[in-house]
Amino acid sequence: MGKILRFGVIGAGSVAEHVHFPSIKSILDAKLEAVCDVSEERARKAALNWGAENWYVNYEEMFRNEKGKLDAVIIASPNAYHRDQALAAADSGVHVIVEKPISCTNREAWEMVDACRKADVKLMVGCNYRFWIPNEIAKELIDADVIGKPVMGRSALHEGWNLYPEKVAFSRFRFDPKQAGAGASFDLGSHKVDLLMWFLGNKPKRVVGKAERLVTPVSRSELDDTVTILIEFENRSLAAITLDRFSPAVTEVNEVYGTEGTICTSTESGGPFRSVPLAVYTNKDYTWETCPEILKKYRWPVFFWAEDIISKPMPKRWVSIVPPREWSYTRMVNHFMGCLREGTEPRIKGEDGAWAMEVLCGVFRSMETGSWVELPIKEEVTPPGYTPTREYISGTL
Repeated sequence: MGKILRFGVIGAGSVAEHVHFPSIKSILDAKLEAVCDVSEERARKAALNWGAENWYVNYEEMFRNEKGKLDAVIIASPNAYHRDQALAAADSGVHVIVEKPISCTNREAWEMVDACRKADVKLMVGCNYRFWIPNEIAKELIDADVIGKPVMGRSALHEGWNLYPEKVAFSRFRFDPKQAGAGASFDLGSHKVDLLMWFLGNKPKRVVGKAERLVTPVSRSELDDTVTILIEFENRSLAAITLDRFSPAVTEVNEVYGTEGTICTSTESGGPFRSVPLAVYTNKDYTWETCPEILKKYRWPVFFWAEDIISKPMPKRWVSIVPPREWSYTRMVNHFMGCLREGTEPRIKGEDGAWAMEVLCGVFRSMETGSWVELPIKEEVTPPGYTPTREYISGTL
């Protein structure tokens, strides 16, 4: 157990209640120091339930009063406030985990990155998909050249409004363009763009796509519920993403196609086509001695216990992997704490979040131009219905 690291949490809604507060509590050398929420009742209740020393309804007041007491803050407020709260944290010298999406515009994202860099504080985007063990194993195998050069990626997340936004969330900010910025494209797409950038190991070069409201009544939300995105990366690899907010059952898959194999993962749901959370096929000529250890562990014999030992090379077939289901958010907070102690960069840097926002904002610009959009975009792109406020001015704390 190392030095106790003290956390503040801004936003005491569902994601804080269900994952961030429990994660902090479960880590022996982490302590919840302060909670902030615009709802006095929620802030007070969260502080009482999770053992925080103090609670606030104003984040600037929290940073002033907790000066020198906080090591890091988790920003779990609605998307529209991420920029202001991250800048205030940077001014206070407090390291930041900000929930996805990092912001509501590409300009806001880069402002957050620049402010944290200038203040020498770490900024990590809370894309917990990178911390699910199946995805970690997939990334390790990709980096180990098990599927050769990754050339194409596909990712999908189809999840109706009736699921998380209505059954789990404490508020309805995801339905509101002024607070959410966009709909399925931001809430679901931020996960998928980030994951494919990580798997393919490259920066996006250009994007084309559509994000429209095709099913949701305007009385329910004006935001997009049907999204298709195509990304070309700097190394010419391609990625396709589909999302929606109307499907009554969740469908989720991630696929990476390489020159010598394929990897498929899924962490959000099961289904008739996803019997396991990770499946790997490689065309490499491995022997029992040279095969990656994780594949050997899960290659149960088909015909005879010695078939993989005596066959050179081993027979080529799909390998299904079912790793333990550890909580990705707790692993994410643990990772960030390690970065603070060791002075290393977090797995999901602020720049990663800003590039994901370039892609997502590029979709809206693509709809205006009817063509591919080169990245990074030279000017700020604001989603329809969102008006940036940017009330916080650096240096005011």
